[in-house]
Amino acid sequence: MGGLRLNAIAIDEVRDMFGADEGLSTKLRKWTEATFSVPVHHHRRSGWRNPFHPLHKPNVEGPMLPVGWPTPNDVEDLVHGRFIEPDRLGRCWRLVNEWLTHLSWGWTEIPMSVARLDELDFDLAAVGLSSTCAIKRLMVGEPQIPLRPAPGMRIGYARTGQVLTTRLGLADVVDTIPAERRGEGDAILEFLNSYPGWMDLASDLGRPAADLLVVWQPDTVGGIQPTSLTSGQTVS
Repeated sequence: MGGLRLNAIAIDEVRDMFGADEGLSTKLRKWTEATFSVPVHHHRRSGWRNPFHPLHKPNVEGPMLPVGWPTPNDVEDLVHGRFIEPDRLGRCWRLVNEWLTHLSWGWTEIPMSVARLDELDFDLAAVGLSSTCAIKRLMVGEPQIPLRPAPGMRIGYARTGQVLTTRLGLADVVDTIPAERRGEGDAILEFLNSYPGWMDLASDLGRPAADLLVVWQPDTVGGIQPTSLTSGQTVS
């Protein structure tokens, strides 16, 4: 089915991760190590020789990474803003999602198919929501980051003003959708309702006001399988 991930963060702070300065890159590496570190496995091989290879050392050690686990090269290529090959996109997005949990004012993942996203906008329009407040309008901005979407992913962003407009429009109509069909709308509105508080915090801390980065992720993206609503708040 996949899931819709909402990240409350200024788009310039998203872009800053790619080609990060020393202070930010240190944080990104630290968060990566805390989440994706694996124990070093020790392997013992008996020495043997064949005509094509030199004698193997009896002790070899190195990390055994799970399938789809980000590698140190992925981290360095992301923080330096380098090109990421197609077969690495899924695990690199796994890294970026982890970094966003720390950098965003808040985030949430809502289980939802693309078809259901279309249905939700139709349901909202049917009860009077203006097209200027459609959920899909929160994804029309191009993030302009060097990391491309993994196969099947969709990404986009909305500026703070669009987020606040959508919040007000959604609040006016979401309760008029039949209860059995409004769970995703309620979850989105609950998230957007935190924006005024996050804006005040951003002003107090000298950070830019939060925009909204939206990522729709299919189940086929490695390590991304939202099955229930999850969310969090971070003040970094």
